[in-house]
Amino acid sequence: MSTRRVLLASLLGLVTVGATVVTIAVANAATNSYEAESASNALAGGAKVANCSACSGGKKVGFVGNNAGTLQFNGVSAAAAGSATLTITYASGSARNATLSVNGGAGQSIAFTSTGSFNTPGTKTVTVTLNAGNNTLKFSNSSGWAPDFDKVTVDTGGGGGGGGGAPTAAELLAKVSSCNQISNGKYKTDSDVSAKTVAVCGATGAVFWKSDMDIDCDGQRTTQCNENTDCCFQNDTAFHQSDGKPLNSAALPYVVVPSTSSIWNFENSGVHGASVVAVIYQGKVAYAVVGDTGPTQIIGEGSYALAVALGIDPNPSTGGTDSGVTFIVFTGNSSIVKPIEDHNATVTLGEQLGRQFINNN
Repeated sequence: MSTRRVLLASLLGLVTVGATVVTIAVANAATNSYEAESASNALAGGAKVANCSACSGGKKVGFVGNNAGTLQFNGVSAAAAGSATLTITYASGSARNATLSVNGGAGQSIAFTSTGSFNTPGTKTVTVTLNAGNNTLKFSNSSGWAPDFDKVTVDTGGGGGGGGGAPTAAELLAKVSSCNQISNGKYKTDSDVSAKTVAVCGATGAVFWKSDMDIDCDGQRTTQCNENTDCCFQNDTAFHQSDGKPLNSAALPYVVVPSTSSIWNFENSGVHGASVVAVIYQGKVAYAVVGDTGPTQIIGEGSYALAVALGIDPNPSTGGTDSGVTFIVFTGNSSIVKPIEDHNATVTLGEQLGRQFINNN
């Protein structure tokens, strides 16, 4: 449970966090990233997930190739059929090759140069042809080892407008321009302000609010989130991963909702742990899950990884933004992601629910 904003603001700003890059799948125009280690992918023939401190999410997939190991990315989304730019983030201590098959088609041979080590990511960009909807990308090597894979980023070159594909920020914001208030009163944005200015609003298939965003670094201890980087760090979150561990704020985009009070009971509105949330800031749409609960009087908080995805300073002591963030929480059992830590599944479901939200409001 997040308690950061019930402490005095004077306690903040005491620690500086080093520069850190965390890459998260962001539905900004038509660019999405997919982690190699995602549970939604298919690994076979000895390919397996391994630790990689410099990789996105701290993981990679190795042992691909040698006429056995394969890695298949599933659920790679495209709003329309056509060419896409595929950026492959990989790590390799030597020059290697891999074969890429799109949707089970003929393989494309790709040469990868050395990145210096198997824990040093680099990128390789190729052009692929995708179908409208979900696609598969399968990596293999029949004659030797392929590099280790961190993630792939797909750019189809345009937004998902016209009633289909990934929703744009403008499309979503057009549906939340007015508020049908469902909260019994309003929330403050921080503990050191007295004004209660933020209402929770209702719509078909979602609830939403517009506020600031402070950084919640609670959950698993990481380089970015711990007692030394965050004065208010707690080693737990209200909702847990499928293995029972707290969520990882540095790796997983999640949103904090206010704990149940006389102002609002989120569960009565169809919001649950792992419900998908579309978060919009300065033209970007990032998909997250409901991952933690916070103070009963305050609203507007997201994880370290969510801040990175939106281009917000993620420093848990000095970061965040004072305004301009819109949170759209999709409601009902169909909005829940399982497992909660599968961010690729969150993005895929979020885009579907976002399109439904636009069509139904």
